Amino acid sequence: MSELEDFSAILKQTINPTTENAERAIDNALATVVQAAVEDQTLLDDDVIDTIQGMIAGLDKKLSAQVNEVLHNEDFQTLEASWRGLSYTLNNSETGASLQVEVLNSSKKELASMMKRYPGAKWDRSPLYRQIYERKIGTLGGDPMGAVIGDYYFDHSSADVALLSSMSKISEAALAPFISSAGPRLLGLDSWNDLSNPPDIEDLFTASDYAGWNSLRESENARFLGLALPRVLAREPYGPDSTMTVEEFNFTEDTDGHGGAKYSWMNAAHAMGVNINRAFKEYGWTVRIRGVQSGGEVAQLPTHHFDTGSGEKDLKCPTEVSIDDRREGELSKVGLLGLVHRQNTDKAVFLGGQSLYKPKKYTDPQATASDNMSSRLPYMFAVSRFSHYLKAMIRDQIGSSADKDQIRSNLQTWIDQYVTLNPENADEREKARKPLAAAQVEVTEDELNPGYYTGKFFLKPHFQMEGMDIGMSLVSKIPPPK
Repeated sequence: MSELEDFSAILKQTINPTTENAERAIDNALATVVQAAVEDQTLLDDDVIDTIQGMIAGLDKKLSAQVNEVLHNEDFQTLEASWRGLSYTLNNSETGASLQVEVLNSSKKELASMMKRYPGAKWDRSPLYRQIYERKIGTLGGDPMGAVIGDYYFDHSSADVALLSSMSKISEAALAPFISSAGPRLLGLDSWNDLSNPPDIEDLFTASDYAGWNSLRESENARFLGLALPRVLAREPYGPDSTMTVEEFNFTEDTDGHGGAKYSWMNAAHAMGVNINRAFKEYGWTVRIRGVQSGGEVAQLPTHHFDTGSGEKDLKCPTEVSIDDRREGELSKVGLLGLVHRQNTDKAVFLGGQSLYKPKKYTDPQATASDNMSSRLPYMFAVSRFSHYLKAMIRDQIGSSADKDQIRSNLQTWIDQYVTLNPENADEREKARKPLAAAQVEVTEDELNPGYYTGKFFLKPHFQMEGMDIGMSLVSKIPPPK
């Protein structure tokens, strides 16, 4: 007992406690140390600090092994990815009165189960339809949804095709494109790390098991679907030299270097969601969302330098795989949004803005070009935003005494605010604020419904439309004055 008392005296002399509580804490700690020493057969010597630090290092090692097991558990990784993805979206979006983010907590399985109860033409009776459409733009005074971000991964399985088909119908009704992600199984891969393997991606979709997928792509509603890839690094690994430092104990996360399976990855749809929110907040339109210098950049992504094993350090790509220009073009052709990493930086870019819709080819080149343009998400966001306003303005006409000429004048005055008079002399920011090169409104009497009018918007967008002279039209029924 005298040796223990001597050790206690040495310990107190080293730490120099100033209160009785501090002395009591040392005694309790000493009892713990002695117990650990007996169990581990650790020899105590006069170097108190070294002895305790050695024991602490042993505890750190045990804790690190346990925490690594938790962090790299598949279910935990999925949960962390969802929360970090949501956090990324919120932290990088300037929300306020004009831009709000609403969260619906529903797994992909729960969503699919819900929509199965409303098959075929019953999709507009589903709770999801009521949430996204009826309680928003379908209600007088309701704020429309601009986009729906789904933290899910889809492939060409019949269940996924059915769910995407339902989402496309709801999104088309709400005029709010659905942005989610493609999983590697869509291309017959186990991981996006194998993306360079298929010699020609387009050839994959000619196989018979893609029949349902191809049918979905050919549907008009597919214009309201966007699937991004690959996953994006959600955070740096934990470690003493990381921004993710654990203060409570000495912890370095085991990431296994090149593999990537132990990193925390989030859904790329969140990155596109941030671009959408940024464009809307800055310009009032969600058109400037793709391209190196036109809103497609995703900046300040987490990075990690790891030991290559040969004494050198390498940068872990913040996207799950690096996509070259040729492969990005192939992905775009099959209706996918590839996020391309800018080498040796913390930046990546959505170069294309392709929806899942497969453009049709016509004998008329102008018709082919028009259908191709209507497959782009920036185009669909522009159409959707004008449609939101058109629907609201038409609804406001109910009960008024305005005739068709007055209605036409009111609508023309409104749409003229978004026309750039001299587009050839306007800079990119001006074009982003006023995305139309020309606009014309027609209001005619509906011969099939006496007392009703048909309103037509003829719009020619110029912003980020590949330099093509393509127009678009919107049609809405106008109720009679009362």
